[in-house]
Amino acid sequence: MRRLALFLVLLIILPFTSCAPDLTAMEQAVGLQGRFQTTHQLFTAEVRADYGDRFYEFSLRFDSTASTIEVLAPESIAGIVISVADGGTVLHFEGAEINTGSLTPDGLSPLAAIPTIAREWRSGRIVEAHFETMNGNETLVMTTEMSDTVRHKTWFNRETGIPILSKIFSDGFAVIRVIYEGSPLSGAE
Repeated sequence: MRRLALFLVLLIILPFTSCAPDLTAMEQAVGLQGRFQTTHQLFTAEVRADYGDRFYEFSLRFDSTASTIEVLAPESIAGIVISVADGGTVLHFEGAEINTGSLTPDGLSPLAAIPTIAREWRSGRIVEAHFETMNGNETLVMTTEMSDTVRHKTWFNRETGIPILSKIFSDGFAVIRVIYEGSPLSGAE
């Protein structure tokens, strides 16, 4: 019943999310969640994982319908396709294991960051939403709480709802930064 009520509220709010600047940031964030629940996400992203003493950078392509992540860079592992499952994303390839280690106490790895963020867009518990100007662009900033110590924040283009940047924070330290290329809203699933 609660889902039905939320769905009805979203049906009322959704038509106004990209063209109604009078909506509050929280109303726009809830509207975006509704859009991500009914769309296919297909995009490329530059991911930087920061362990404090070392960092890793990846270029990844995510497809929510196929539940896959394709590694585009670094060149040494480019072309590998990873199947995403709720249990995690440790990759085994021709006898080698690619496991950069967990970034957060609950085990988040860099390769799991993209599907984790996409899940937060669809159904994360929004704890804050506000408007902010980033590089001359008006953005909607949505923050979700993933656990007691881990938060996710995405800056969306306020007019289109397309994500620009995401960060995952563990104990206040940004452990993941994602810069998006292309639009992740690719039609109904």
